[in-house]
Amino acid sequence: MNRLELVVLIAAILLMAFTIEVLRRRRLSESYALLWLGVGLGALILGLARPLVDRVSEALGIAYGTSLVFGVALLFLLAVCINLSIHVSKLETRVEVLAEEVALLRGPVGLAAPEAGPVEPTPVDPDLSR
Repeated sequence: MNRLELVVLIAAILLMAFTIEVLRRRRLSESYALLWLGVGLGALILGLARPLVDRVSEALGIAYGTSLVFGVALLFLLAVCINLSIHVSKLETRVEVLAEEVALLRGPVGLAAPEAGPVEPTPVDPDLSR
């Protein structure tokens, strides 16, 4: 086993350990944890089967196996970015709907019924506005 294979194996194991730890602390959802555990497992397999990567890249007409790995990794990261963009767009829409619902529940600002007296604005946490 050469140095490159050893580095890839160590990186894959560290990625899987980090993913499990972040999942354990509930900072990562299970679906994304499965995704990154799959990436770690794929890297582990690539580290152990480097001659296979070289043969596949040669069959595809790619000069080096590492070029194939970087190309596939680039496509994978592009797919992850698109997936996250879709997820953020859905959440943005949900936040807009929730903000409208909260505004309707609070009623018109400053226009309280005469017997109720003036309406005090709700204090806003300055950390949430950033």
